[in-house]
Amino acid sequence: MASMDDDKALAKVPESERQHWIVPATIFGGLEFSVPVIMIGAALAGSFGLSKILLILLIALVIIQWIGNALQGYLGAKTGLPSAVIARTSFGSIQARFIVGLSLVVMNVGWFAVNTAVAGNAISAVFGIDYTEQWAIWALLTLIAGILFSVPAIIGYNSMKWTDYLAVPAGLLLIFAGVFYSLKGAGWEKIMDWNPEPSMTFLGGISLILGANVAQWLIASDYTRYSKPTVKDQMLIPLGIIVIGFVFFMTGAVMSVGVGNADIVAVMQDLGFPFWGFLILWLALWTSQLVACYSTGLAAANMFNIDSGKGRAWLTIAGSVAGIMLAVAGILAYFMDFLILLSVIYPAIAAVMFTDFFFIRNKEWEDKSGWNWIATLALALGALVGYLTQYVFPMGVPAVQSLLISGAVYLAGMKIKAKVKPDHFTNSDIKNNSLGDVVNK
Repeated sequence: MASMDDDKALAKVPESERQHWIVPATIFGGLEFSVPVIMIGAALAGSFGLSKILLILLIALVIIQWIGNALQGYLGAKTGLPSAVIARTSFGSIQARFIVGLSLVVMNVGWFAVNTAVAGNAISAVFGIDYTEQWAIWALLTLIAGILFSVPAIIGYNSMKWTDYLAVPAGLLLIFAGVFYSLKGAGWEKIMDWNPEPSMTFLGGISLILGANVAQWLIASDYTRYSKPTVKDQMLIPLGIIVIGFVFFMTGAVMSVGVGNADIVAVMQDLGFPFWGFLILWLALWTSQLVACYSTGLAAANMFNIDSGKGRAWLTIAGSVAGIMLAVAGILAYFMDFLILLSVIYPAIAAVMFTDFFFIRNKEWEDKSGWNWIATLALALGALVGYLTQYVFPMGVPAVQSLLISGAVYLAGMKIKAKVKPDHFTNSDIKNNSLGDVVNK
C-alpha cells in the first residue's frame, strides 16, 4: 500500500518514476466514469435525436476536447509538475496560488459534491428509500458515500490507479445494463426514431459537453506528470476520456429516450434496474471522485505552499468534507449552472498557460514570483467574452471563444510589455532556475 508521504504535492516527478501512457489514460477514463456525464447525455436527448447527439459529440469531445487535453497533458509530462505549479510561470507564484489554485479547488470540490449527491440517491434507491422525501436518511447515506470515495485519493496516486482498475469494469457493466434495459423497455425502433422539439441550440449542446469536460484542460497535468514527455503518449492518453466519454454520453441519451428524465437514478428506476445496478452505479462514481479529491489536495497544497505527502492528504480531507457538505446542501439542483460556470472561466485560465508555455517560454518551465497583471487581464477579458456570449448575446461556443480571446490578449500583452516595460515575467532565466527551489519561492 502506498504511503501518504510518497506522494508529494509540488515536487517534480523524476523520469525514473514515469509510467506507461495506459496508466494516466485509465485514470482519465475514470474522469468520464461520471454519472453526471450520463445525465448530460440524457439532457441532450431532450432536444436532439441520436444522430445529432452523435455529431455534437464528434465536434465537442473528439475534436475540441482532445486538443485541449493533449496540450495540457504535454505541459504536465514535460515539466513533471501539477497544473497549479505550472501556472506560476505565466500567472506568477502569488496569483497561481490564490487565483488559479482557488479556481481549481472550487472546480474539484464542486464535482466531488455533485457526484456524492448522485451516489446518495443511488444508495437510497438500493434500500428503497425515497431520496426526494426522506432527507435525513439520504443525508446520512450521502455522508458515508463521500467518506468512502475520498479514502484512496487521500492515500495518493498509486492507490487511485488500482481503484480505477477495479471500478472501470463496473462502469462498463453499468453501460451494458443501461443499453439492455433501454432496448427492453423502449425498443430500438423508438430510440432511433427519437426526434424531440429542441429546447437548446446545436451550439448549446456543444457547450454543454465542453462544460462537463473543459476543466480537464487545467487538471490533466496533475496526472500526465507521471507519464513520458512524448507527443505520441500525450496524444494517446486523452483516449481514456474520449472513448469512455463518448460511450457514457450516448448511453445517457439512450437510457432517457423512453423515460424523459435527466435524473439518472430515476431513469434507472423507471427502466427496472435491479438493486445490483445501483451498487454498480456507486462503484462507477468512485473513479471520477478520486480525480476530484486528489486534484483538490494538489491545488490546495499549492495555495498554502505545502509540499509534504501528509500535508496534501490533510488538505484532501478538508476538500472532501467541503464537497460532502455541498452535496447534502443540494448542489445537484444547480448542476447545469455549475457546468456553464466552468465552461466560461477555465478555458481562459488554460489559454494563458498554453500560450505562455508554447509561445513565450519555448516549452520550458520557470518559477516566477509575484503577480503577472497581463495574465490577470487576459483571464478577465476571456472570461468576460465567455460570459457575454453565453448569457447576454448567445453566439458560437463560449468556451472556445474564451480560450482564444485570453490566449490572444496574453500573447499581445506580453510582447508589448517586453518592449515597453520588461520585467522578470518577460525575461527568461531558465538556466538559472532550479525546480527544487519551487517550494521556497
